[in-house]
Amino acid sequence: MPTQISLNTLKLHNERVDELLKKVEDNFKWRPVHPKEPIESIMYRAGQASVITYIKQLLDEEEI
Repeated sequence: MPTQISLNTLKLHNERVDELLKKVEDNFKWRPVHPKEPIESIMYRAGQASVITYIKQLLDEEEI
C-alpha cells in the first residue's frame, strides 16, 4: 500500500527547497570579473553559478 503524503507536507518541502535555493543564490551569486582575477577563480565561480542555474531548471521542470 503506497504511503500517503498530505498537501501540507508537500508545501513545507517546497518552502524548504525555496529557502535553500535563496541561501545558495545569496552565497554564490555571480560577481563581475576583475581583469587581474586568476582564470581558475573565474572558472570556479562560473561552476557555482551553473549549479544554481541547474537547480532552478530542475525546479521549473517539476512545476510543469
